[in-house]
Amino acid sequence: MSPRATLERNLSALPELESRPSRFGKSKSYYLGDREIAHFHRDSRMDVRLTKEGIRRLKSEGALDHRVRTRGASAEWAEVHVAAERDIPYAVYLVEEAIRANS
Repeated sequence: MSPRATLERNLSALPELESRPSRFGKSKSYYLGDREIAHFHRDSRMDVRLTKEGIRRLKSEGALDHRVRTRGASAEWAEVHVAAERDIPYAVYLVEEAIRANS
């Protein structure tokens, strides 16, 4: 099973999230209520809506590592690279942070 498939299985198991078709392609997006908080662009790239405040907090705590790229001070989304099975727990952690930030 690919890392993305394993990650999607893990995300589908989170009771707060609902998987729906993406508005912008054929892949799945993950929603907390009506708010999209995660989606994939490629097998190894996932975007997570951490919110501006969440990104600032995680940066200040040193919780964002080399697998995460943010898009500037006003961005709500962060790009997470998930290239191997070892990246999955970190990606799930970030989605759980997004759930908290968007609740």
